[in-house]
Amino acid sequence: MYIFAPPVYFIYTIQYQDILHPHGDIIKEFVINSRHLRTSITLFTSLLIVLIFISFGLITSNLNKALINKNISTIHKEITNKVLLKLDSYLDIPHTINNLNDAFIRISENQSDNFDLLRKFFYRQMSIFKTVNIIAFGTEEGTYVEAQRMDDGRIRTGIVNRGNLELYATDLRGQKLKLEKTVINYDPRLRPWYKASIKNKLPAWSDIYLFSSNNQPAISGSQPYFPVENEFSGVFTTSVTLEGISKFLAQLSMSNNSSVLVMEPSGITIATSKKIPLLDSLNHSIPAVNLKNPIFSAVSKRFLEKIADDKKGMVFEFPLKVNNIKYLVRSTSYYGPHGLNWYVLVIIPESDYMSDYQRASMLSIIFLILFLVIIVFTSYLIAGATAKPIIKLSRLVSQISWIENADKEWSIPPKILERKDEIGFLAKAFSEMEKRLNLTIDNLSVSQKEYKTLIENINSIIMRITPNGTITYCNPFGLKFYGYTKEELIGSAVQDTVLKTNDPNDIDILERIFTKDEKYWNGINRNITADGKEVWILWANTMLLNQDGTINELLFTGQDFTSRKAAETKLNASLEEKNILLKEIHHRVKNNMQIITSLINLQLADLSDGMIQETLESLQSRIQSMALVHEMLYSTDSVSEIDFYDYLYQIVTTISATHNKIGNPIQVAVTGDIVYLDIDRATTCGLLVNELIINTFKHAFTGLKQTECKIDILIKKRETGEIIIKVKDNGIGISTSKNKGSKPGPGMGTLLIEALTDQLGGEIEIIENKGTSFILTFQS
Repeated sequence: MYIFAPPVYFIYTIQYQDILHPHGDIIKEFVINSRHLRTSITLFTSLLIVLIFISFGLITSNLNKALINKNISTIHKEITNKVLLKLDSYLDIPHTINNLNDAFIRISENQSDNFDLLRKFFYRQMSIFKTVNIIAFGTEEGTYVEAQRMDDGRIRTGIVNRGNLELYATDLRGQKLKLEKTVINYDPRLRPWYKASIKNKLPAWSDIYLFSSNNQPAISGSQPYFPVENEFSGVFTTSVTLEGISKFLAQLSMSNNSSVLVMEPSGITIATSKKIPLLDSLNHSIPAVNLKNPIFSAVSKRFLEKIADDKKGMVFEFPLKVNNIKYLVRSTSYYGPHGLNWYVLVIIPESDYMSDYQRASMLSIIFLILFLVIIVFTSYLIAGATAKPIIKLSRLVSQISWIENADKEWSIPPKILERKDEIGFLAKAFSEMEKRLNLTIDNLSVSQKEYKTLIENINSIIMRITPNGTITYCNPFGLKFYGYTKEELIGSAVQDTVLKTNDPNDIDILERIFTKDEKYWNGINRNITADGKEVWILWANTMLLNQDGTINELLFTGQDFTSRKAAETKLNASLEEKNILLKEIHHRVKNNMQIITSLINLQLADLSDGMIQETLESLQSRIQSMALVHEMLYSTDSVSEIDFYDYLYQIVTTISATHNKIGNPIQVAVTGDIVYLDIDRATTCGLLVNELIINTFKHAFTGLKQTECKIDILIKKRETGEIIIKVKDNGIGISTSKNKGSKPGPGMGTLLIEALTDQLGGEIEIIENKGTSFILTFQS
């Protein structure tokens, strides 16, 4: 029995104590312990306040974190925009230089030492623009001049002489000092920067390539040169190394832990703000996901997974954890001058901005611990004063903890009942509960007695079985019916007593019942009594389930079905005997009709009158049609109906064999639905169709070649039960046939067709259209 009070600050723990039951059993009695009650109240109150405090703290913390994240996003965006602005200025320099060089060569075009002046001009530009590595000009004839910045900061110049690029050390005025290196067979027209510019005859950026002089990876901004409109002459180019772009990114003003990654849409690394190799051992560009820096590798992999075709050019912001450090990543598509398309990813550690928030969170936790200690101490003092009256009430209530004690008189002291606080309300509730409990116990006792009387006096077998087949109960009628004592049957296995079988099928049925297969919940099966007598029982089965839905037992209710089973067996045997007799009758009728057909055949052989022969052949066909019904009835399982489609097919086959000319047959086809008719309707309908087909053979194809003649027979059954039989030919038509010498007035066949149609209660329709169609409609 659970004891509780309405206010939320009353929670009582229940302690179990071993006591001796009046019947001698050791039982558990509910006793409320004052020490445990005080602890429960203290814990509950403390937990409630702590939960409120934690909830408020979490809400505040989440709001602060959201605000910090919003500020981080704003700062992140500002840093990204700054990087993009600086990068745009950096990459605009090559095209500015190309424009200057284009203007310079146009001004100096009439001077004989044009290329040497251009070389010196390139040298002066290299001295001014510190971020570029090569300034050059190549012509369609293969002439080439350049100025190049070395790793140590020196500037050397070069010019193609007889197909070889000669590179010279140069003084501060741009004069050649000495030849430092010669690149054999250098053709500027084969370089990537030259090809990129002439592809569309517009300024363009090249793909990543290696300098021929030192194998540094670089990209070039190129511009075609047209001295006269539409007259291409050469290409200006200004190159920057990927290492130079990386140094530029490293110099941008950001936090110490922030970093920048620039990559192509294909995933190839352009530059990073960290000093890491951008080429592998074979001087191939390294994809960003394969960089030796774990942060860049993880960020690029996550970014390439997120980006989709319909989202190119959009801004992405996403968090990423690398080596247990959380980073915030912002990616932006960078569209530089003249078709340059890169992705710029700015990576910032979250810890750079969350340290103040973490310190505030730590102070909050310390304050919560101190607050909890104070609350626990205060709650413990309050709980002590509350527990004492509840203990008194619990001792009184423990008297009704067992049904055996329900008939004993007990009462709660009036002082407790008269209290106006929660204790008084609780005492009144327990007093009312005791009254209802006694009433419920009385009603339950009456119901149990009535149920027991019903079960023990009903003339049906009542039995309970566990899932493993053990019998746990059988009523007196069942014990008497099977001839067992209670001791012999209860606790035994059902397959060893009532079933007495090792047949796997019997055991399988029992198992299927316990797996809730509804197919086997009700049915008849064979049982064996104690003296070995075979009996048949009609069972109705009910599952008795545990609270968790598993099967506890199976309740069987059975009726003796032995006499009805015997009567059923006898009835089935009698029916089988009658079916055999009926089939024999059909067989004899068919044989007698076959004899009549044979006699007509003998008579036909002696006749010379054509009209009499035709009459006897028609009669013979009708007899064969009726005989065929009886033949099908004795050769199938049914004795009352036949497959009319099969019957009609056999009629057509017989008529075709009789009336078709050898070597010149009329084609007959039967199609449609499978339809079953009783013997009377099948015989009538068979005779009718027999007449239609014979008339068609005789009159429909007069004067036509039989190889071109067809008869189509269709059987259809509608959902309404109507059956339609259509006999269609492609002959001369019924009106033409009548005009070719037929006698006036209806003949025997026509009268028979009309009579048989009336007998079926149907209708027949005749349609002339490229032949004749007879459509018979009747209800099945």
